[in-house]
Amino acid sequence: MTEVVDAAESGHEHVDTAAPADVSARLHRLERQLAQIQRLAQFGSWEWDIANDVVTSSDELYRICGVAPGELGPTYEAILGLVHPDDHDMVDDAVHRAIADRASFALDHRLVRPDGEVRWLHSRGNVIADGHGESQRLYGVAIDVTERSRSEQFLREFIGNASHALGTPAAVIMQAAHVLADDTLGTKDHDAAMGALLRQSKRLHDLSTNLFDLVALDKGAPSVMLGLSMMLGPVALADRVRKAAAAIPPADGATPTIDITIDIAADIAVLAEPIELERVFVNLLDNAQTHGGPNVSVTASRLADEVIVDVRDDGAGVPDDHLQDLFAPFAKRQTAGQGPGLGLAIVHQLMVAFGGAVSYHRAKPHGSVFTPRFSVD
Repeated sequence: MTEVVDAAESGHEHVDTAAPADVSARLHRLERQLAQIQRLAQFGSWEWDIANDVVTSSDELYRICGVAPGELGPTYEAILGLVHPDDHDMVDDAVHRAIADRASFALDHRLVRPDGEVRWLHSRGNVIADGHGESQRLYGVAIDVTERSRSEQFLREFIGNASHALGTPAAVIMQAAHVLADDTLGTKDHDAAMGALLRQSKRLHDLSTNLFDLVALDKGAPSVMLGLSMMLGPVALADRVRKAAAAIPPADGATPTIDITIDIAADIAVLAEPIELERVFVNLLDNAQTHGGPNVSVTASRLADEVIVDVRDDGAGVPDDHLQDLFAPFAKRQTAGQGPGLGLAIVHQLMVAFGGAVSYHRAKPHGSVFTPRFSVD
C-alpha cells in the first residue's frame, strides 16, 4: 500500500509540474480576462520604466486615448502630450512629486484625443523603488469618468436653472401679496396686483409640475401629477389636437396670437394616454406661438405601423447653435420673459413614454416643423 503524504505535512513545497505549453495557455487566458475586465470597467493600465523612459500601456488605455497601439510613442512625454493643455502642468507636477516622495498620486484631468474629443480621466499611480530606495518604476491606471463628469455638470446646471426659474414667479407673488395687504389700495391697483398674483401662481404651479414630471418620466417612474400609470391605448388624434389648440395660454402683449389650421382625418388614432397626448400638442403649439410665425398648421399622415404629425409654423426657425440641446430641459432657445424652456423637454419625454419620438427640421422657405411620430394600435 502506498502512503499519501500531504505536501504541508512533509515539509516540502508543491512544485507545479505543468507543461510549458499549459502555463503559456493559462497566462494567455489571464491576459484576455484582464483585458475584458478593463474594457467593461473602462480603465486602462500603464507602467513607466523611469530610468529608460519606456511606457507600456494596456490596449484599453490606447482605446481611451483614441489611438491604436503603435501610433503613440512609448515615452512619458508622448503620453503627457495627450493631456489637455490647461491640465498639463497639474498632471506633470503630480507625477514628479510622487517620484520625488516615492509615494502615490490621484487626480482628475482632461485628455484630448487626436480627433479633438475631450475625455475626463481619473488617474492614479504608485512609485515602486528598488532596494536602495531609488525610484525605478511608476505603475498606474486611468479610468474614463467622462459620463460621470457630464452627469454631475448637468445636475449642477439643472439645479441652478430650476432655482432661477422658480425664484422669478415666487418674487412676483411675494410682491403682489405685499401690495394686496395695503388697505388703501385702489380698485385698479388691486385688480392689477391680483392679476399678477394669479398669473405667477399658475406659472409657478406649471413649472413645479413640469420639473416633477421630467424627473418621473426620466426614471420611468409613474407620476401622480401626470396621471401616468401610462395606460396606453388608441386615442383619436384630431380631437386631442383641437382641445390642445383651445387650451394654449393666451399670448401676452409682445407675442401675437397664432392662427392654427388643423388637417387631421377623424379616423386617425395613435397609441397614447389621452390627457398627456393633449399636453404634447399644448406644448408644441405654445412653443410655436412664442417662437414661431403667426400661421401654424397641424397635419397627420398614416403609414403601416405609425402616424407622423407635422406641427409647422412660418417663423424664423431654430438657430443652428440651439439645435443640439433643443429638447433638453432649460434649453437656451427662450428669451427673457418667455419661460424656463421645459415645454419641448416634456414633449420629448412624453413621446418616449408613448413608445414614439419627436424630431425637428426647418421648413422651406422658412419656419419650423416639429414632428411627433406615434405607434398605432
